Amino acid sequence: MSNKRETDVAMSPQPLSKATEAIPVSPPVMVIEEDQPDICDTPAKPASRRREWLLDVFAMNSFSWAIAIPIELLLAGMSWNEHLKVRLLAVFFNTVIARPFSLYRNWVVSHMGGTGALRNYMVDTFVFLSFQLPLYIINMALGGASLVEIATASGVFVLIAGALGRPYGMYLDCLRRLWLNKRPAVERATAS
Repeated sequence: MSNKRETDVAMSPQPLSKATEAIPVSPPVMVIEEDQPDICDTPAKPASRRREWLLDVFAMNSFSWAIAIPIELLLAGMSWNEHLKVRLLAVFFNTVIARPFSLYRNWVVSHMGGTGALRNYMVDTFVFLSFQLPLYIINMALGGASLVEIATASGVFVLIAGALGRPYGMYLDCLRRLWLNKRPAVERATAS
């Protein structure tokens, strides 16, 4: 019986303070609310930059593909196989250059004086042509287009750059308004 009694005593519940005496506990730490970083504000900038990047990539790729179909297939006479190779390369290139293009556009818009529809047309046409034409030529060469096809498509690209630059600028500004609730670059430049 004495064995049973010793086992019962050893197995009986102990008060919590006795059971936790052997566990080392650090002293309580007091945290002052002002010293803590605001967790909600920290990811706001990277998330905003990520959204801007995604918007720029979407805008560049969707606009580029819609415009390239008639140029490459109908006017330059490329085959579907060549067109798909060039467009797949373009998705890669456009993804890499979309944000730099938008930053370049914002910079040019902010440094060009004046306002109005003609100014917006000229600025967007200049930005589009000066940034995109060299990349378009490289992309077509890497995609396997012949020199004649590259020359034809590039010539058409130059001729219609005036018709593409401003619509792309408007498309980009519209997407920024919808996705980012941001004023277009043209409006920001005229406000400052």
